[in-house]
Amino acid sequence: MAVVSEIPTEVLTEIFYLLCKNSINVCELDNSWCKETFPWAVGLVSRQWRTAFLSYPPIWASLTLSDNTYASPRMLNPNAYTESYAKEVNRRLALYLERSGEHPLRLDICLWSVHPKAFAMMVLEMLSACSHRWQTAKLDLFRDWPLDSILPCKGKMPTLEWLEITSRADCKHVRDIFEVAPRLTHAYIEPWARSPGWILPWSQLTELILILDGDSVIEDGDVPYLLPMLHNIKELRFRNYYEFCGFSKFAPIPLNQLRVLEVYHPAMLSWFEAPSLCEIYFKDCQERSNYGEPLDVHGQISSLVQRSSCRIRKLSFASCREFYVGTLNDVEELVIDYHRSQSVCPSIDISSLPKLRLLTILCAIEEDFESLVNSLTTALKSARVPTRSECSSGTLTSLLERVTVELYCDQEQPKIPKILLKVADQWPVVAFRTRRS
Repeated sequence: MAVVSEIPTEVLTEIFYLLCKNSINVCELDNSWCKETFPWAVGLVSRQWRTAFLSYPPIWASLTLSDNTYASPRMLNPNAYTESYAKEVNRRLALYLERSGEHPLRLDICLWSVHPKAFAMMVLEMLSACSHRWQTAKLDLFRDWPLDSILPCKGKMPTLEWLEITSRADCKHVRDIFEVAPRLTHAYIEPWARSPGWILPWSQLTELILILDGDSVIEDGDVPYLLPMLHNIKELRFRNYYEFCGFSKFAPIPLNQLRVLEVYHPAMLSWFEAPSLCEIYFKDCQERSNYGEPLDVHGQISSLVQRSSCRIRKLSFASCREFYVGTLNDVEELVIDYHRSQSVCPSIDISSLPKLRLLTILCAIEEDFESLVNSLTTALKSARVPTRSECSSGTLTSLLERVTVELYCDQEQPKIPKILLKVADQWPVVAFRTRRS
């Protein structure tokens, strides 16, 4: 400890800040269950560490307000919302805000229950008074009253850069809260609709994710109304958690800055003319079903490339269905995501991608490892990945440099089963990597 005590306070605080993975939950008053985790454990080491921990504003500028029962055991008991509890929450929030100084705030607010209304409104009003310091805001709101509480923020968010808002409440009277936010460049809206949806400074956004609430949004002409306003958009993602039922067509709209595009059906590519586009992500709205019809994306991709004169470098598919992409001469990276589907299945022939260098396959570790090996082997053969013997013979015509197989598992530190390592032995370009689901 003698050596550690010689570390300058400014160095310690930077280390503490880098180790902060979770924000501080304002609603959780009992920290005893997490006293051995960071950041609370830091204060138990020494007086120097505690002083450094308490006095560094960035550590206290990341705050969570949540009535989620998984975030706080207290939320399981509605009777716990007493007047004394509300006063203590407000006292602690005031203290945390004081410790944060004038550092930009990162907020994560999740309010679904009716029980914490009284104390939560006071907390929201306190946070709204600091709206000039908001840098990022994640708002997951189910009812009207939280929206009313943040209404005073309107026009007072000069530093807001990133906004994620999920709301099933009626937002007609507050839909323009975020209309004036001069630094806002990143936004996530769920669900999205033009009327009576949120009004944002669309023209200044560079990244946007829109969760569509059924096909009525498209039928109402919302998309052709929105796209021309996205002058500076570089990354645009459309997602739909409903069954696809078709939508009306309209003339392609030019988005000259667009580089990354995500859609949930190939026909959506007809909406765009994007000369800078280099990455396409296809996240199938039927990805959990193994009974969908095969998808032919060749026509739409070819038309997009032809009218935009763009060069697609990366393709990503999250689907358990077979799909045909045709010949794409510029694609260097391909990602195939099976980890949310029921099995790994053959889906694409990489011989149609002559410049492909990197292939990534995402799948889940199943209990039946033999079945997984068989499915994965079938997928590799279907993709014509070169075997060890083919690599040794020097007769390769493919430019493929690496195949990464990412295995998703519920375990904290999952191990790669030995039976799967046989796949890497047969295909030397294959590398396995594990991830927590």
